[in-house]
Amino acid sequence: MEKKAKKPAFEEALEELETIAQKLESGELTLDESIQYYEKGVALAKFCRQKLEEAERTIEILQKQPDGNIQKKPVKVKEDTGEIEDDEDVQGSLL
Repeated sequence: MEKKAKKPAFEEALEELETIAQKLESGELTLDESIQYYEKGVALAKFCRQKLEEAERTIEILQKQPDGNIQKKPVKVKEDTGEIEDDEDVQGSLL
């Protein structure tokens, strides 16, 4: 396994995580290789989870209010499904 000096983008990390999962599931690795890939996979999974949590915290919906003003509202997303928790908050004119 090669080590990268910079942190990978989310998509790259997810792709590498999928590759690691396939290698582990293949059963063709030695025990030591399996442990190394498992450790790398855990680190990548943690990185991906952190990136998703960051994205969730920064998602905002801009809504036009009845008076014409634009208001930012945070969007709360259900962890298990990824659906918007209270979609009544995002009803109306979206920009």
